[in-house]
Amino acid sequence: MQRCRRRSGAALRIRRHAMTAPRLTQPIFVVGSPRSGTTLLQNLLSRDPRLYRLGRESRFLWHRLGGQEVTGTYPGRERVEAAYLSELYRDERTYTRQEQRRWALRSASQGTPAQYLDLPHDLIAELSTAEVGPFADSVQTETAPFTLPPLHATYANDTTGDVRMVDKDTGHCWRLRELSKAFPDAQFLFIVRDPVESVRSLVAGWRHPTWFFTYRMNADLDIDGYTDEHPWGRRWWNFNLFPGYEQLTQSPLVDVCIEQWSAAMRPVVMHGMPLVDEGRAMFVTFESLVADPKRTLGDIADFTGLATDALVTGGLNEAYMSMTDATFDPGSGDIPRLATKARDVLDPVAHLLGTTYA
Repeated sequence: MQRCRRRSGAALRIRRHAMTAPRLTQPIFVVGSPRSGTTLLQNLLSRDPRLYRLGRESRFLWHRLGGQEVTGTYPGRERVEAAYLSELYRDERTYTRQEQRRWALRSASQGTPAQYLDLPHDLIAELSTAEVGPFADSVQTETAPFTLPPLHATYANDTTGDVRMVDKDTGHCWRLRELSKAFPDAQFLFIVRDPVESVRSLVAGWRHPTWFFTYRMNADLDIDGYTDEHPWGRRWWNFNLFPGYEQLTQSPLVDVCIEQWSAAMRPVVMHGMPLVDEGRAMFVTFESLVADPKRTLGDIADFTGLATDALVTGGLNEAYMSMTDATFDPGSGDIPRLATKARDVLDPVAHLLGTTYA
């Protein structure tokens, strides 16, 4: 009899633990092509203190799970949810300038240049002027390869109950069907940027000497406008791999970037429209976010149920929108002429964007 009571007590404790264990609820996925403003939008949404985040793109997590975008594989909800919960945090304290400097110097002593860290560009230039060169004055809207660890953060796995997160990964363009089925309460924010400007920014990213290297290839690339000008890039693919990328490993860089953008946006248009019809997704443009951030973020807050005041107050323009002020010009006159071909991809959602980018 005593043994039965013990078992019942253990079972009750297990049930209580199961009821209070952290669980993802209404996750928000920010989805878009590389260089479309996904990082900017995620950072803006993270101003709501209730949201958990990873602090960087979730590509590292998906690679750990074996769910790379190019393979189309999906590990299943339980593994995905557990992986997110093991990394998500909130309530991070901001690094002081002195702490940022100390971290950069510590990393440099271990062989990591300052420009590989997510630090202010003026600090990067101050610590490594010779290496930064013409990029010291430009500001990219992507996180650096190495993000600083969160300070005094609350981790999701140390909490109980519901955990709501905001996550962005450009690889989500190829995971929409799986994510929408695995997380039926998820909300999706699709951000779209003018194809010409997106391609221009992709070209600039490919040519950047320190950022955006994503995949080390097994064979040399022969990409005109990239490997001929930067031999150090022969084994490095930048941004996403996409279905059919193998056919472009010996193509001009502009062609690679046009298809990189198009390959990401096709599934967004195809699978995003049904999600919009179901009330689970909305489209926003990079241009509206930059030109009128308060109105755009207000619309997003209404859709997601986030705190409007948290998103649109507190030094919005200075702290965040300055990320888009400067753009490194890749200097390719063919981009506007060639990238306009990609605009047709957006025709089915032009009424949602309020523009055809013509």
